[in-house]
Amino acid sequence: MIRFLILMTVFLTTSCHNKTEKSIQLISNETSNTSINDQLDTYFCDYEIKPLIIVNNTESKQTLINLGKHKIEWLDTTEETKIKIDDDLFILKDKLTLNTVWEHKDSVDFANNWDEIKLFAYNRRELIGIRMSYNPCVGSGCSVDYFLIYDLKSKTKNFFGQFRIDRKMALYHFDNELSYVSKTYRESANDSKVEYIYELFSIDEKGQFNKKKNSNGLTYQIKHITFLDDDTIRKEILEQNWIQEIK
Repeated sequence: MIRFLILMTVFLTTSCHNKTEKSIQLISNETSNTSINDQLDTYFCDYEIKPLIIVNNTESKQTLINLGKHKIEWLDTTEETKIKIDDDLFILKDKLTLNTVWEHKDSVDFANNWDEIKLFAYNRRELIGIRMSYNPCVGSGCSVDYFLIYDLKSKTKNFFGQFRIDRKMALYHFDNELSYVSKTYRESANDSKVEYIYELFSIDEKGQFNKKKNSNGLTYQIKHITFLDDDTIRKEILEQNWIQEIK
């Protein structure tokens, strides 16, 4: 019997701490007693929307998933991968991520396995999130994850990807808007540095996620820059053009 884990959690729509949001200029932070990863984890935790249900594909064999009142089917063949959410059947072929994953937007057709499914609810809107990967993976393919954020009302499909960052799939509430934070990996061999770029997307009435920009037309963005050369004085830098300063 195939086993899989279902974790029920309490849905939270409020943050851990109240914060005033504002637009700020690009800044750099090179000295801090707290690591930048810890700073970012703490900050995003405050705004994370807790899922109602989490299902993990513990044996990579589960193809029929009951998610509350919704049913999901994962249909993978050697030719293509199909997903059916309730009565909506669609394929991954020709689907691209909304964000740059590494050097460009990526095709999600590479995925042939689902790893985690979450059911979210916020402001009378329900969404399903599916984290996908390639199995069995080889080399750099083991460092890639794709995410489908599916709006149940409109049946709109939003795809994102991550490479060499983390495997977390999450939704957030910023400015009382349902939001997604994409993550991009960028490595520069010339100056021995790696950039982890976070960009803010907000959902519209049609269930589509779009990049959120400030009054100057600049995308809200965070850059966490690390240096590969151990001899450099600057170990890591945090640059922000965000809705509020992250301290």
